[in-house]
Amino acid sequence: MDLHLKSLFNRFQEQFGSGPGLGPGSGTCMMRVDGIAPNFIKSVYKASAALYRTEPWKRLRPVHFFGIRVGKDSDWAGKKQPFPCVQFIGGDGGDVGFYMFRSENDAKKMLGSRETIHVPNVEVLRVTYEVENLMFPSNRKMIKSLSLEASGSDRFPVIDVARCTPSGDLRFRNPTIEELRFVYAFMKAISLVHSLLQVDRESGPKYSTVVSFEPFIETVDVQWPPDVAKGGYDLVAVTISHPPGQAYEERSSSASAGSTPTKYVEPPMEDTFNDTKAYSGTGLRQCAMCEKEVHGEQSLCCGRCRAVVYCSSICQKQHWNGTHKSMCGLYKAMMEREEELAIMIFLFPCSADQPCKWLESLGIHQKGMWRRKCSCYSHCPFGLLPVKGGLQELWGGIDEFEYPHDSPFNNHFISSPFLLSGWSEYYNLRSLPLSSPIADILSHPLTVYHILTTLNISSKNLILKGKEVIVHYLGPEGELDWMPAFAEVGHLLNGLGNVQIVMVGPEVPTNLSGTTSGIGSRVRVNLVRGVYQVEASYLPSPHVVIALNSRLDSYSSWGGAIDLIKSLGVPAFFTDQSELSCVNAKQVLRNAGLHITHPVTPNPFRSPVKNLTASFNLPSYSNGFVFGVNT
Repeated sequence: MDLHLKSLFNRFQEQFGSGPGLGPGSGTCMMRVDGIAPNFIKSVYKASAALYRTEPWKRLRPVHFFGIRVGKDSDWAGKKQPFPCVQFIGGDGGDVGFYMFRSENDAKKMLGSRETIHVPNVEVLRVTYEVENLMFPSNRKMIKSLSLEASGSDRFPVIDVARCTPSGDLRFRNPTIEELRFVYAFMKAISLVHSLLQVDRESGPKYSTVVSFEPFIETVDVQWPPDVAKGGYDLVAVTISHPPGQAYEERSSSASAGSTPTKYVEPPMEDTFNDTKAYSGTGLRQCAMCEKEVHGEQSLCCGRCRAVVYCSSICQKQHWNGTHKSMCGLYKAMMEREEELAIMIFLFPCSADQPCKWLESLGIHQKGMWRRKCSCYSHCPFGLLPVKGGLQELWGGIDEFEYPHDSPFNNHFISSPFLLSGWSEYYNLRSLPLSSPIADILSHPLTVYHILTTLNISSKNLILKGKEVIVHYLGPEGELDWMPAFAEVGHLLNGLGNVQIVMVGPEVPTNLSGTTSGIGSRVRVNLVRGVYQVEASYLPSPHVVIALNSRLDSYSSWGGAIDLIKSLGVPAFFTDQSELSCVNAKQVLRNAGLHITHPVTPNPFRSPVKNLTASFNLPSYSNGFVFGVNT
């Protein structure tokens, strides 16, 4: 009897709704929207399914409001964003979906402790996920006739606009095609960025079961489906913020119709600041203003952000009045991520202020592959380090159980590539002690593996089908002496698929250019000397382009390569060491007409060893952050 009642109650909930929502579907149907094309309906359902798979309801509750900005205000009717505030419902029970409001004030008015409050004359755009067999016949017919993609196993989105009358009744209408464009852009963007929200453990009610998140803002580029692209612009920049707020201001200069303003509005600051000693150990630093070298213990840093190094308070004041005043808030935000970015699981020292001393402390200085981790062998061309002994010597003579052997994993129950979330899983899989420093070198091959099997869907699908993935790997340097480490890519594939890595760059030695090496049975590396845009026409077409520690803003030679990546239209992923480098890299890509489709995120396979840069204290790690275009 209890089981029967439970089943009946569950069915009642599915059919009539419960929790903080506004109840069941209203019978609206996208096929009735004026001017809508079937292909755009398919795109909306596909975007909805992609969002559903990311399960935002696991963490997000109705109290978590998000601001959304799609393109410019002038792109929309009335020269304002149609529904700039969003909440997710259903995470704490009831109808699963999200509501979009005309303003944050409207959202707060309708937020109740248990139920959504009916506020007269307030419009809400609803996207709710409903079970197919409980949907209205018109929607079931549309799903069948267009073969629309399901969200999960048996749910589909129903989109309508609800409005409460003064008498308390609800009235529903179909969304307009413009409103659907806005919904589509939001779903594509939030799918990429909601996982980046960081829990704020210091704010919020002490005993609340609802988590609080740190302030957040991220902009990603979304590609419009061909049916709804306007004015020749097929991409639009979408900004998601939490909590909602005007965090960007528009530029009055001529910007493209698909661009979003990018000037950060800092809070007003007084022209006063404190001198703070730079916490930089004993190494040499460089003044950000005059470029004078100064010993770490004698240097100063900005007392607000702690990020920028100076030789004296005079240089600090000059820099503040010149450029630093406008950047200090951004640097402060980057510095606040120090603890988050530090990988605390390892038992070896994870700070290399002075690389030689760090290597000496581990007993691996000037040994094996570690010779590329300091400048002692800088006289020797990349790829030509003398090699003596076997694999143990290449790993610097560390104990046999501290490095991965060139052998497959002892796991006969899994016949597909290993999907790893970070270093802890990898060390576990290889039964390696957390005192082993090999992650510092393995960051390169495991970042490649992470891109191929997690970030890039097309290469992942090829591998799962047992096919070969071709990677164009740009600008190799130290990697040319770390080939044995790249054998791990083949072992992690675990018997499925192959990878051909074509390494192209000016640092490839002439006598190695044109050679091919088989690294294990599933990874093949071709070496090509030259610049990518010149050599690319002679290479096999890539499935993905990768550039690690790319420093896009540092080399003029990147211009031609970026133009080629744009014309090829293939997915390309870049890593860089600090967030500041990524900010500059994004601007280089945008100036070339490329749009960031995979936002800047911490790389789970970044090196755990913190680097010290001459003029900044910003968190910096080899392969620290990853971002992508054309994905």
